[in-house]
Amino acid sequence: MEIKRKHERFDPAIPIFGFFELTSEVTGEFRNREEFLIKNISLGGFNLISNYPPVIGNPYQIFVNYGQEKHEFKVNVVHSRILRFQDQPESVLKPGVVYVTGCEIADENAVQKKLVLEIIKNDCGYPPPADPGH
Repeated sequence: MEIKRKHERFDPAIPIFGFFELTSEVTGEFRNREEFLIKNISLGGFNLISNYPPVIGNPYQIFVNYGQEKHEFKVNVVHSRILRFQDQPESVLKPGVVYVTGCEIADENAVQKKLVLEIIKNDCGYPPPADPGH
């Protein structure tokens, strides 16, 4: 019996599990030019912080600024909620309501996968070591 998977399985050189929080700033924008920061990343998607409230369940085209290029991704929004109210501008965020948005990558290709792995390798922190007593 063949099992169909939602996402194609890859065999990376190192095991990659869960999501990774970014330690450096990686920005991007929605197609409507609303800017965002990538909060964390996984092989299957992004958590974005922005002033823009996307509609849950809708597909969006986003552009990730990395290196000297804008990299296009098609994503589906799986959750969006208010993160905080911001008094002062910070990075690409304007004063006002700030949203955190979870996106799944739709139609991922080899170039996008390579980019995600590069961001994880170069711009994400390592999780703290597990405490064996807890």
